[in-house]
Amino acid sequence: MDKKTRTLQRKREAIKLDGAGIDRLSALLTQALEQAAVTRKDVIRLRLAVEEILSLWQSKLGEETVCTFRSGTRLGRMYLEITAPGGRIDLDETASDQAGRMLCSNLLAQAGLAPVYVYLDGINRLGLYPARPQRLSPLLQLLLAISGAVGLGVVFLALPAQAGAAAGSVVDPLFTALMGVLQALASPMIFLSVCWGILNIGDVHTLGRIGKTVLLRFLGFVFLLTAATAACLVWCFLPEQGVAAMGENAAAQIYSMLLGIIPSNIVTPFLDGNSLQIIFMAICVGLVLLISGEKASALRVLLGQFNAVVQFMMEVVSRYIPLLVFVSLLSLMLSDALSSLGGVVKGLALGIAACLVWPLLYALWASLRLKVSFPLVLGKLLPTYLIALSTASSSAALSINLETCERRLGISGRIVHFAVPLGQVMFKTGGAVGFFVLALGLAEFYGVAMPLPWVVTGVLTAGLLAIAAPPVPGGSLTCYTVLLTQLGIPAEAIGLAVAGNVILDFFMTSCGISCLQSELMLSANKLGMLDRECLKRSECR
Repeated sequence: MDKKTRTLQRKREAIKLDGAGIDRLSALLTQALEQAAVTRKDVIRLRLAVEEILSLWQSKLGEETVCTFRSGTRLGRMYLEITAPGGRIDLDETASDQAGRMLCSNLLAQAGLAPVYVYLDGINRLGLYPARPQRLSPLLQLLLAISGAVGLGVVFLALPAQAGAAAGSVVDPLFTALMGVLQALASPMIFLSVCWGILNIGDVHTLGRIGKTVLLRFLGFVFLLTAATAACLVWCFLPEQGVAAMGENAAAQIYSMLLGIIPSNIVTPFLDGNSLQIIFMAICVGLVLLISGEKASALRVLLGQFNAVVQFMMEVVSRYIPLLVFVSLLSLMLSDALSSLGGVVKGLALGIAACLVWPLLYALWASLRLKVSFPLVLGKLLPTYLIALSTASSSAALSINLETCERRLGISGRIVHFAVPLGQVMFKTGGAVGFFVLALGLAEFYGVAMPLPWVVTGVLTAGLLAIAAPPVPGGSLTCYTVLLTQLGIPAEAIGLAVAGNVILDFFMTSCGISCLQSELMLSANKLGMLDRECLKRSECR
């Protein structure tokens, strides 16, 4: 890869928004994209889309409006930007027909870029950020990291214990440091992504329409999938004897946990990494700024600038996700977590199986409803799934999750930047399923009877605790005390629950992330915000 593919020539030019000006802007855009090594086919598609947008701007703003074209490279990131002063132009609503809407809001995604349209401080801004070519695909990098960690782990396990301990003393602190960097960025990224997503939705009415659909589906399917899992697997756990002893104070504990969503101050949620409180504050701030409109334009600009900075930092960190995957798996291989799972093998095995099956069934359902190739959908979901599987962290997968939903699955950015961070906190189907099935194994091991009321209580408790648990590695551990108390499982089972969770957490996290992507495809289709052509395309960047 030569330097030409890594940088764009710095350029700025003011151009009138008349016919000749649109031709000039289109020519400048084409030159910049060719310099950025974008394929010829994608350059043509993107040029058509931008010309359609500029025509809309011309019809609304007038031919005398002066646009500004900028291109260049900031901190290794190529950018192209076209701005036009005037009133806000909603690209989705302005287009007169379905073809126009596709050109304005969807064809851009087919070029493999990350287009961003915002209206701030009286200026319409269209930004394009060409991706730098990579020698190895992200999927291949992940597979190499996984195979390398497993192979090296097997080698260390075959060596004397002193060698494994020495390797662990190096790998474990490194993993903690890498996760610390990731968590430091994840909290502000979640806050800014949700807040900025609300602002970019446009108005309170549209937010209500999108939020109502997304939230109801999130909550409904968490409990539906857990109940379906219970109906399928409870018959595998039938202890001959045992007395069900339901906890008396667990309901109050869950109620207190849910009330804990409201933070006591604005700093503690970021220090503790409490994603539910961060989401709550982001929604409140986003709604206030959305209702305030131009009265809070300066704060909106500042928020947008912070969002751009954090997104860029996360993009840089995401380039080293394969390293995090390698260190995470190697740390697990060197630990002795596998040695204390004998008492809960059945629950652990069936929990893993359920967490593997549900993403496949959800993706199959989405592909059938949307009439898209099932293998194609799986291929697009796989990179995000592997990151979540190998790190047990939805925060680690957040960046690629956003990118995959918008650029590979064709989901409108108006949904993605609002629903993905929210979904990673609330739509934890894998967590609910894993909690319940592991509880079944522990109940059988300790001889606790499982009548229908016990099962119903378990489904409700597991679903609520999955929603309340913070989406970080080990974040679900604090929920087991409440779960075991509620289901009458002896307190000494917490040791087995923690040991089982060390393994199960990887599968619960990946299950939730994959199901979230499939669910967002269905929700976006229901709202008319899914680009089917983008979804059906196999090639992506």
